Amino acid sequence: MNFSEILATFVGRTIEIVQTNQFLQGRLTSAANGLVTVEVVSSNYIPTSQVVTVLNENISFVRILPL
Repeated sequence: MNFSEILATFVGRTIEIVQTNQFLQGRLTSAANGLVTVEVVSSNYIPTSQVVTVLNENISFVRILPL
């Protein structure tokens, strides 16, 4: 099982993704083929909600928030 397959089991959950220069928090919408897609809630960095796709290799840390 690879990283994308493991993350795919958490689709629909709220997650945090830490990258070298960015922090994202939102609902995981998909994870496949080395890409993670998150519906990001608005924050200081992103003023409106939007869908963001991140390459697995650019992810430093992922946290799955409790239900």
